[in-house]
Amino acid sequence: MMRNSSFSNIASILLTTSLVLVLVTYNVSARPATFLEDFRVTWSDSHIRQIEGGRAIQLLLDRNSGCGFASKKQYLFGRVSMKIKLVPGDSAGTVTAFYMNSDTNTVRDELDFEFLGNRTGQPYTVQTNIYAHGKGDREQRVNLWFDPAAAFHTYSILWNHHHIV
Repeated sequence: MMRNSSFSNIASILLTTSLVLVLVTYNVSARPATFLEDFRVTWSDSHIRQIEGGRAIQLLLDRNSGCGFASKKQYLFGRVSMKIKLVPGDSAGTVTAFYMNSDTNTVRDELDFEFLGNRTGQPYTVQTNIYAHGKGDREQRVNLWFDPAAAFHTYSILWNHHHIV
């Protein structure tokens, strides 16, 4: 169900990483849709490739650029999922992230999901944060118990009026 909400962009993506291929799949509703029907590219359209008849995209990343896209509609609740394979080895200084944010210049609401770069041999860390009415300070960090660079893994944010998972 779509309504005006503080989480207007279901998938504003900020990806600043190097030498990794990210596969993104999405399902906005029960109807078949293409990426361009529901989303707009916000930067570096040369790094976004439509696949599966436009029902999925690949984000092509290199040392010089990430890419981003945003929903054309606003959502009161929902789920966004990403299939991500991180850069192997020493990736210190590299952050791979996806986030949802409000479509306003006055009050910031945001849900963040970020993979922090690491040193070879150290665990990969996921950091999450929630901003509500412009206030954050809800960061949580989790050291992953698996190697997110070994294969693609699916990561999701599920939200409604009562919970964010």
